[in-house]
Amino acid sequence: MILLDTNIISEMMKQLPNPGVINWIEEQEVTQLYISSISIAEIAYGINVLPNGNRRHSLEEAFYKAIKMAFKHHILFFDEASAHHYGRLMSHRKNLGKPLSILDGQIASIALTHETTLATRNIRDFSDCELDLINPFE
Repeated sequence: MILLDTNIISEMMKQLPNPGVINWIEEQEVTQLYISSISIAEIAYGINVLPNGNRRHSLEEAFYKAIKMAFKHHILFFDEASAHHYGRLMSHRKNLGKPLSILDGQIASIALTHETTLATRNIRDFSDCELDLINPFE
């Protein structure tokens, strides 16, 4: 099971996405790819702050279509178990002098809860989180 970080999803939404990321995605078993409710929130926010117009409308339409079609049953949520991981993880990182952002902490906690690998460009941000990490950009 692989949880896609927000930066991987947003890369796939670009007009000219990184070819390495696209190749990596195509090599994966689609049934093993998941997104988090946190990434949905981050991307929905990013779309909604764009000015009204064709670009915003097409991104919004493509994103929600992808969620319904490709990730319908592949969304992992921040639940009670994730909340417990979050408290432990955030305090651990703070004690190391490497605090995580709230959203990254939530994504990492979801990955820990479901024992998934996290695919992200931001390997450094998720170091010392007891996660298996993959950088599809490399």
